Amino acid sequence: MPVLIIGWSVYDKLPDEEQKEFALVERYRTDYFYECYEYENAKGNKNYEWSDRCFNSQEELLDFFGYEMIEDLNADAVYARRVETFTDEDKKRWMKLSDAGNQIKVMGAN
Repeated sequence: MPVLIIGWSVYDKLPDEEQKEFALVERYRTDYFYECYEYENAKGNKNYEWSDRCFNSQEELLDFFGYEMIEDLNADAVYARRVETFTDEDKKRWMKLSDAGNQIKVMGAN
């Protein structure tokens, strides 16, 4: 079953009842990335590339939020819920709610 991931600006535009269908997955802050890179560097991992359960790279995360630099992150949050299907019409509906970046991602869709 696919998982719909949305950013905070989309989430904030949803009615309260629809917000309840989503779970907070993660909050991203600039200092978190600095800590990750410092930790990996201290372990000797000079080629460390950040990723997590929602994003494959730092660049993908920045594109999602519509940011140019990691310093632009300031407790930006992502929310998720399972969906039965996700059609092109669904994508259009959700994209209308996004101000910056695309803040919509579907994982596990065929």
